Amino acid sequence: MDQKRTGRLIAESRNLIGLTQRELAEKIGISDKTISKWECGKSMPDISYLDALCRSLNLSINEIISGERLSETNYSVKAEENIMSLMKENEKAKKKSTLRSIVGILITFLGLFLMLNFTPLGLPNTFLYFIDPVTFLCIALFSVAGVLLSGRKTYSDILEVLQKIAIPNGILITFISIIIILRQLNDMNTLGPNIAVCMITILYSVLEYLIVFFFRQHFLDK
Repeated sequence: MDQKRTGRLIAESRNLIGLTQRELAEKIGISDKTISKWECGKSMPDISYLDALCRSLNLSINEIISGERLSETNYSVKAEENIMSLMKENEKAKKKSTLRSIVGILITFLGLFLMLNFTPLGLPNTFLYFIDPVTFLCIALFSVAGVLLSGRKTYSDILEVLQKIAIPNGILITFISIIIILRQLNDMNTLGPNIAVCMITILYSVLEYLIVFFFRQHFLDK
């Protein structure tokens, strides 16, 4: 598949029916920056967007993959070529998706392991995941795992995932931390301070959300 030819076809078809990049993006449910990358030949449309893209531009999937409008004469020839090409691409995509999922799961377990076992400076285990470096690291690991498991590839899609999972990650980590505290706590006088420190994780996740939101607004969605 030729990315540049496909990109030119998308741009020509979009202009032909009088759609802006933003209008086309809204029809498909993606960022206009993603449309721009397709049209510039920097990336190919993901298979999950092909149906909506074809319906929006009055094109067939065969034409999108071929990068040109096809006549009835050469339609079947191109279809066979594209089917073989798609089968190879699909096989590669499956392998990459499986690898991303495995890595994502491993990173998730690594984050849980740090929460459960990391005890810097000899502090009690109830404090282990509240120390700033470990808290930041756990949030980062859970965020990376979420992106890998989502299967998203473009920068705009990755940032969208990060924005969606930032606060839920903080809540999840805080919830797990509170459960561990309740199971391990020996002195009830330290329960309040431990719970209070626990809530810092949510603060960090809100900070992550705001940073990603700012970056999307000022660098990607212009």
